[in-house]
Amino acid sequence: MTHDPFVPPAGSTFPAAPPVPTGPVAPGDSSTAGPTAGPVAAPYWTPQSARPPVRSAAGLGVAVIVLASVWTAVQVLVSLLAPEAVKALRRADLAGLGARDSNFTTYDAAGLLSVLVQVAAFLVTCFWLTASRNIATAVNPTFAHKRGPVWVWLGWVVPVVSLWFPFQVVRDVGRSTSRASVPAIGGWWAAWLVYLGTSNLAGRLTSSPTEGSAANAADVLVGMEGIATVSMIVALVLWVGIVRDVTHAQRARIAALG
Repeated sequence: MTHDPFVPPAGSTFPAAPPVPTGPVAPGDSSTAGPTAGPVAAPYWTPQSARPPVRSAAGLGVAVIVLASVWTAVQVLVSLLAPEAVKALRRADLAGLGARDSNFTTYDAAGLLSVLVQVAAFLVTCFWLTASRNIATAVNPTFAHKRGPVWVWLGWVVPVVSLWFPFQVVRDVGRSTSRASVPAIGGWWAAWLVYLGTSNLAGRLTSSPTEGSAANAADVLVGMEGIATVSMIVALVLWVGIVRDVTHAQRARIAALG
């Protein structure tokens, strides 16, 4: 008769099962863990020493200040060269031409230089704001920013919302870093809007192709560039203070993290 291999032979015995531990088990020790063993800590957190260090954005802050200062210096140059553009506009008006068809002058060259500096300042400022927002999130994770991270970049260029979104981004970065209101931020933004409005209007007037536009531009160009320059200088002074305050708060909060 063939023996069934799945049926133990008669009289065989099996060793008793090992006792099941009921006390706490050391973390990471799974050799004696059983169904009634105490809970084993799961490594869902990262020790502070293993986390990437939070670094200050002070270097970017310096670059922001330098480029803002260069931009302001170029705007001063544009304002000083505006009378030369007025002469070219008067000649164009006498010839029956529009403002856009007036002769290219050093005023126009300075305007092109200003555009290049503006692009560089925009990029570096957005990089600084992104880094500063990341620092603010690390040191104050419970703070609710009014705008999402994408608006650090898009807020400056999207029509209409560019009138207040960047203000909110800078304000919240300052508040979440220093836990206090940002000094002079209202004055900085007001001066920036004045510069933005007058500078853009001057550009529209000097680029108009219609007859009589050269005379209209010549009448107001010097005054508009003067207003733009003064407002730009005010905005620069206040902006430098904001960047320095945020940088100082970053260093203090990072140092407190150890």
